[in-house]
Amino acid sequence: MAINSIPVLIIGSGAAGSTLAIELARHGIEFRCVDRLPQPSQYSRAVTVHARTLELLERTDERLLQRFLDTGVQSPGYVMHYVDGSGKRSEVRPGLDFRELPPRYSCLLLHGQHDTERHLREYLHEAHGLSTEWGVTCAKVEHLDDGVLATLQHADGRSEIVQCQYLVACDGGGSRVREQLNWQKDGSDYAGTVLQNLDVYLHGFPDDGEWVHYCVGPSHFVMVVRLKAGWFRLLMSQPADKAAADAVPQQVFHDILAQHFDGITLGDTVWHSRWGSRIHLAKTYRQHNVFLAGDAAHVHSTAGGQGMNCCMQDAWNLGWKLAFVLKGWAPPALLDSYDNERRPIGGQVIAAASSIHELFMAGRDPDPAGLTALRDSGKLRTLVQQVSGLGYHYRCAEDRDKQGLQPGDRVPGLPLPHGRLFALSRHGGYVLLVATVGETSAAVLDRLNPLLQSYRDSVHLLTLPNAPFALTAGSDHLLLIRPDGYLALRCGTGELARLQGWLAGDLITTSD
Repeated sequence: MAINSIPVLIIGSGAAGSTLAIELARHGIEFRCVDRLPQPSQYSRAVTVHARTLELLERTDERLLQRFLDTGVQSPGYVMHYVDGSGKRSEVRPGLDFRELPPRYSCLLLHGQHDTERHLREYLHEAHGLSTEWGVTCAKVEHLDDGVLATLQHADGRSEIVQCQYLVACDGGGSRVREQLNWQKDGSDYAGTVLQNLDVYLHGFPDDGEWVHYCVGPSHFVMVVRLKAGWFRLLMSQPADKAAADAVPQQVFHDILAQHFDGITLGDTVWHSRWGSRIHLAKTYRQHNVFLAGDAAHVHSTAGGQGMNCCMQDAWNLGWKLAFVLKGWAPPALLDSYDNERRPIGGQVIAAASSIHELFMAGRDPDPAGLTALRDSGKLRTLVQQVSGLGYHYRCAEDRDKQGLQPGDRVPGLPLPHGRLFALSRHGGYVLLVATVGETSAAVLDRLNPLLQSYRDSVHLLTLPNAPFALTAGSDHLLLIRPDGYLALRCGTGELARLQGWLAGDLITTSD
């Protein structure tokens, strides 16, 4: 049997796989993306796109971002509704408030996962002429000294052997690639918890549909989200001993909502699913030249809607790094940073989701006073920063407590004289931002240009006279910004030796 070759093979075309495909395509890297399903799913487990994901969509293409904004509902945050054992109602409004986030994305976008994945795949096809191969199962994976050998089984019965330099498993929480390779993971269940989704037309809902509503009472939790398609997403969490398997879901949801609101009736059902919530985190995101991304690497509570966002952000992190190595712009050691950066983030996402799960979804006695105290203390503001994705960073330990913008921090999407920073950095390379306050940009560039000649393919200059204080802290600075928008290096304009040392250690010269 003939062996076909490709630089990158992506297993799974969900949110992570499709995001990775776009990032590789932007860099001109050849790949194949296969999925064992015969066609895309029409249902949505996830219904939230957070601020950091919206920023990364903007960095990719304003047109792609606009598709999401046009088909989603921009929600200001969560309202918490409580009922106690006597039937007394109370609320905390707002509970989690996303309006406190920095503009342009001081919201969470209510947006079905199937629409998210559809937008990504349509953009991949329209912008790059590439598509997913459906009905293709990865039946076997073998490590090679310099790559990976994969056996693909097609829906028509045909088998194919593919040799690739890198294989990325984006095939979900039950990842077959991970299981084939006996990949170790830590995990547990939310013991005794049963979750159910119900997409349904809801009549007579008396509250503001732009907010996400969390309804909490003794032994129950229901989330209520109005989607732009016209129906509502209801998510229920119940203790297992209260969640009878033979109960009619519509009646169970109705009876719980009736404890919080008057006059609600449930109409036609669009979709229903039931599952047990669990946690897992792979012990490593890499084995040789095989990588895990998305749910294949981490699974956690649905609380806060972080899952799909974290999956997509895994893919952005890995995508540009694979591209730099395959294009000869960076040494293979760059790929080690994927596990070093994203696995700790996976752990932090699990912790944040678990915090929200314990606050609202665990079926304990409702405590609006406790939530109000958390909000007033500022702890919920910190939680919002994490849930939005804006609060996660890649700082090294010695910089963790420093003030101001540090290497590993997300660089904000500031409006600049020639456009927003995200729009000016869509070329896919590093951006060296020359941010001057006192010294003239021309004088700095005269010293920089000879140094950057050898990196002109991978590093792009952007000058910013009279830079915002947020970037410079009042003095001249060079800020080297990674392709995914995190700060790689910050130094003064008189510290070119530091910049030269960083470039020589992390990139490969590509121009004479």
